[in-house]
Amino acid sequence: MKYIMLRIVVFSAVSLLGIMSGLAQLRIADNNDVFWAPVTVQNRLSEKWFLHTEFQWRRTDRVQSPQQNLLRLGMTWQAKPQHRFQAGYAWILTYPYGDFPLAENGTFAERRTYQQWHFVNEISGKGAVFSSRLRTEQRWLEVLDTNSRFLRWNYLNRVRLMQRMQWPLKSVNKNLYLALSDEIFIGFGKNVGLNVFDQNRLLGLLGMNLNKSVQLEMGVLNQIFQQCKIVNGKPVFQYNTGPVLGCNIKL
Repeated sequence: MKYIMLRIVVFSAVSLLGIMSGLAQLRIADNNDVFWAPVTVQNRLSEKWFLHTEFQWRRTDRVQSPQQNLLRLGMTWQAKPQHRFQAGYAWILTYPYGDFPLAENGTFAERRTYQQWHFVNEISGKGAVFSSRLRTEQRWLEVLDTNSRFLRWNYLNRVRLMQRMQWPLKSVNKNLYLALSDEIFIGFGKNVGLNVFDQNRLLGLLGMNLNKSVQLEMGVLNQIFQQCKIVNGKPVFQYNTGPVLGCNIKL
């Protein structure tokens, strides 16, 4: 338990340093309200192999306008009960939104391959679950001209580290739980530009186990995202906050 808490403290400190390094600069703040609705499906193929399917519907302007659509497909190998490895492909479509939209010249696509290690540890006697996920991504972002015509794919690398704690609420309802997660995104490679610190996502969730196969989660997202451009000599940081409503399905 002490080892787990130490890891959480160290990770939080690293995340805070990354955020503070951005805050130390003069910047342009772009505040947006968002709504995210992720659905994930884990389909067991054999004792150790799973098919992962995921779709995320992301909206802004009080759900009136599209922000992003994301589709992810992956194959998971459960090496041990606590250790899972996954590799796969993701397709993302980003729409113009906010005061300083990423998609200046129109909606643009992203193609992505990824690899990840996921560690899950149940804390004995407490019913709580600690999980950690390390993911590397190879990203190809569509670049458009002023007439929204395709020019090229811009290649980027990124690493993501997510930590999550989940606590049961047995005193209220045996099927309810609380979860808190934080994920930091770090860019690297020759095309990284401004985005060494890419973004940070903090999530607070209330979950319910409807049965052994279906979980519902609702909560609040706080996302700090640094854009890859300068406006009037200043970096642009998005501050995206809003509700999250998700569903996890195990088949």
